[in-house]
Amino acid sequence: MRDFHIYVDAILIHSTTVYYTRRTNKTTKYTTKMVKEKEYEFNPIKEQTAGKQSEQVVWSTKSIEKACEGLDKGMPLKASPFIGKVTQLLKPNLVYRRTKEEIEDYIRCKTDVVYFATKCYLMTPTGLQPCVLRDYQEGYLRHVANNRFSIMLACRQAGKSVSTAIACLWKILFNTDKRALILSKSGPAGEDLLAKIKDMFMFLPYHLKCGVMKWNQKEISFDNNSSISTEAFSDTAGLGKTINFLILDEFAWCPPGEVELFYNNIIPTITADTNSNICIMSTQNGFNLFYKIYKAALEGKNIYAPYKVDWYQVPQWDKEKGGWKKRDEAWKQEMIGILGSEENFYYQYGTQFSISNACLVSRECMTVLHEQETKFVSYTENEYNERGIYLTLQHPECLRWHPDYDISNIKKDYFIILVDLAEGSGGDYTVFNIIKVNGKEDYESVGLWHSNKVDLEHSALEFWLLVCQLFNDGNAIISIEYNTYGQLFYTYITNYNEQEYDKEKQWRFNVPGAVDGVDTFNIAKYGKQFGDDNFKSLNIPGIKITSVNKPVLCSMLKMLLEKSKLKIYDIGTITELENFEDKNGTGSYKAKYGHDDIIMSFCQLPALEQNIRFKNFLEDIETASEYSNIESKFDMSSYDDFSPHGVSLY
Repeated sequence: MRDFHIYVDAILIHSTTVYYTRRTNKTTKYTTKMVKEKEYEFNPIKEQTAGKQSEQVVWSTKSIEKACEGLDKGMPLKASPFIGKVTQLLKPNLVYRRTKEEIEDYIRCKTDVVYFATKCYLMTPTGLQPCVLRDYQEGYLRHVANNRFSIMLACRQAGKSVSTAIACLWKILFNTDKRALILSKSGPAGEDLLAKIKDMFMFLPYHLKCGVMKWNQKEISFDNNSSISTEAFSDTAGLGKTINFLILDEFAWCPPGEVELFYNNIIPTITADTNSNICIMSTQNGFNLFYKIYKAALEGKNIYAPYKVDWYQVPQWDKEKGGWKKRDEAWKQEMIGILGSEENFYYQYGTQFSISNACLVSRECMTVLHEQETKFVSYTENEYNERGIYLTLQHPECLRWHPDYDISNIKKDYFIILVDLAEGSGGDYTVFNIIKVNGKEDYESVGLWHSNKVDLEHSALEFWLLVCQLFNDGNAIISIEYNTYGQLFYTYITNYNEQEYDKEKQWRFNVPGAVDGVDTFNIAKYGKQFGDDNFKSLNIPGIKITSVNKPVLCSMLKMLLEKSKLKIYDIGTITELENFEDKNGTGSYKAKYGHDDIIMSFCQLPALEQNIRFKNFLEDIETASEYSNIESKFDMSSYDDFSPHGVSLY
């Protein structure tokens, strides 16, 4: 329709001068024509008698309002600026004339987002209402206007969606060739935000509107070649699209696995455009990616400018007095009484990063875990060789290690390997959880094999190769989840021990220090532990986790974590733990969203602690430690019996 920022800053309005704008081609170029003529107001209402006709329809606010009046009276129009009978939506590419006052108002709206907000209306339960901003909303709008990349942490009921809708509409109306994308935790959530933007647009003054090209539930576009669309979060959301203004709504509540992939895929593309903008906003939802970005922003370690709205900044409606009142300490204490605890209050209304009270571990424990979290790393075969490790895995990329763990010591240390199984068809993950044993009730997770793409047979082969090549006969004890695939997994392992292998594959040939096979004696066999009703005796090594013993195991795992007897560091593992919740209060913990396969592998650890083989394993570690102390005082290198891993599990 028109792009006034091209010319309005440099013109002087005279009473007999008319300024026109018209799109001249499909590349959004405009021409401005200055014509001196006798003032003429186009009358769009069709007359019965012949009257003066304009050679060219030039619309103004006055003529559009006259057209509205005509339609209201049921009068036919010889020309209509509207899309159908929707008088709030103008056709694209109209020739439009603004008054001097309207041009001045347009310029002020374009340069001041807070002033623009005064032109916006909202549909409320009580009807159409002017948008009245709170002071922190004004601050946020100026924050977005002045920063390319912004991140807002807000308490609940702070009016984030209204502020975001105003900012988005402002960006798109007053700029050509811009594409805004709203990503929300769900499709309906994004559509609700877009609906607010559409409501605001519909009730703007005509001189601020663009012509409408597209108008549906998921996208609106204007004749200034700018648009706003919405999608639900996924790992591929927005890929392949030109995005100039990215809005990440309720970012902390999006599925963690998908949101990390999405963020890593799309952010580099958007930030490469020097005219792009990113706006992230959310309430808190624990120590996830949103927390990490916001925390880094506060510390000045990334490109985002942080903004926060706390509970005491948001007024509360007073039903008795029929007005707004400030939230104070008395209101806080009242809400604590209603919600049951201060922790619940901050989870619902605060900006302190917290977790749900349904989470397995406490907020304090989770805070400690996040402070020590790190990203586990994968090594290539050459990188293993450089460390004196000869490893011929079929999928080495699935094996990750704590970056500070020196894998060259792997045959000297002691380990627990916890195995959680899946079929490898893209759903649940198969997990080999490698835990270093420092002593009794002193464990730390240092390695992880993790995949949902490798089928069970090849996962078993990968496990066989891992154990044969990295571990000695006595320095690792293994626990396998038996529930669905345990029998088959165990069968695969024993078969690999017995087969003659193809020399071309060289699965175990020419690997210095590799053992001849997985010693099944080192796989824990569970009998009647925790009482007769909890564990059934099994014919094969492995543990079956049931609805009966799962609450017990989860409770014991909680104790290990909160007392720092088990240390976990991997970011993905900590994310799973954060979303491992008991919604029903029955002890049947499961993932709130995403996966919980790593945490379920950890649930085997409390059961393993009660296993007789593991208790003997700990005694062997203590014995080996004593021998090591003796060796440090005496030369005992000729005594093979003193080899740290030369002792039996029994």
